Amino acid sequence: MRRSIATRSSLQMSVLSILGVALIAVFGYHCVWMWQDIRHQETLGRAATAIEQVLARNAELQPTEMWGRVDELLVSLGNVRAKVHGENGQVLYGPQELLSQVKHKDTYMYPLNGLGGTMPMRDLELAIDVSEDKKFLNFIGLMFAVAAVVWGVLVMLLSGSLARFELKPLNKFGRKIADFNPSDLSARIKSEDEPEELYPVIEQFNKLMGKVGQYHEQLRSFNSNVAHELNTPLSSLTVSHELLLREKNPDPEHLREALHSHLEELQRMNRIIQSMLFLSHASQGQYKDFRLLNKLSEPAMTVMEYMEAMLAERNLKFELQGEASARVDSELIKRALSNLVSNAIRYAEEGSTIEIHIDQNATPGSVRLIVSNRGVCIPENSVPRLFEPFYRVDQSRNESGHNHGLGLAIVAAIARLHGGEPFATCEGQWVRIGFSVRGAL
Repeated sequence: MRRSIATRSSLQMSVLSILGVALIAVFGYHCVWMWQDIRHQETLGRAATAIEQVLARNAELQPTEMWGRVDELLVSLGNVRAKVHGENGQVLYGPQELLSQVKHKDTYMYPLNGLGGTMPMRDLELAIDVSEDKKFLNFIGLMFAVAAVVWGVLVMLLSGSLARFELKPLNKFGRKIADFNPSDLSARIKSEDEPEELYPVIEQFNKLMGKVGQYHEQLRSFNSNVAHELNTPLSSLTVSHELLLREKNPDPEHLREALHSHLEELQRMNRIIQSMLFLSHASQGQYKDFRLLNKLSEPAMTVMEYMEAMLAERNLKFELQGEASARVDSELIKRALSNLVSNAIRYAEEGSTIEIHIDQNATPGSVRLIVSNRGVCIPENSVPRLFEPFYRVDQSRNESGHNHGLGLAIVAAIARLHGGEPFATCEGQWVRIGFSVRGAL
């Protein structure tokens, strides 16, 4: 059963209070018991001394007179009873068992060595009836127990009321959140009107709202870009088909060219859809085939060999630097490097060198893979957005079918799958774009 914070707080306070009162009650009960025991022993001690003084005169008094004076002394002491043992253990005075009908009594043994003369005495046994004191002690214990229970109930009620009072700002804060309009993602809670204890919660909530707004804007932009990217080829295909259907006797060569153009548009749409599916699967963590790769240069070399034709076309060269090991999905690393290299080839100066640098010393516990090319520098305000889906630096949508604006977004997704992050820098005419992965454990 779920309990509110106020209920839990009141229960905790009540338990702690009852434990505290119980400890005090036990301590008080023990003190009263010790006080009574000391008082009883003192009473028995004084009685033993007085009786010893009477027995010390046994040479002067007749036995009958001596025991009579002991009787008078015990009567004056009230609930104290005495028994005198002889040298051989026989009872010289008193009953065989002191206070045999009493459940609660204290006893006291007192030696009588050297007394008795012709009637040697060994020891004096005293007993006192403590039944009334025991009843009083039980009453005190009951009072302590009742006080502990009453105190616990009072503390529970008071702490529950106090907790509910203290939680009013939190309840008010909850109502503010409930009153938020989902369509207004720019709304924030002002901390000036709230208790200081809620400042961290308000700060984190406002940050969360900012991230939600940012993701909502990215999603809206992504949906718009997807619609635009797919709408353009679909519109082109629709118009082309309508024109072909209107021709009564279409020229076979013209029809072949149209089909070839349609195939290119369909392939472009298929690449966009496949890239979007990859991003969706990557965000859900569906790629987990990570294995230890001792040489990250191997997938880099594979990509370089695959790109030789594109390099020769632009009169470009490759240069590979560094080496490292990491636990990765080799195919995903190839795909990320392929996207980065093709991007570098597209914008590199003709006749320049494209560098792939594998660096395991930049950040402890991670490896950085960097692709650098010499070309036009990326504007500073565009660098943070390079890895957004469908983002293009020149905002142009008239590039070739291979560049649909998802390449660097895929690089970012692959980096995050491997516990890393994408990054981009531009220094002079050198553009460096790469990503990091966790190093080998």
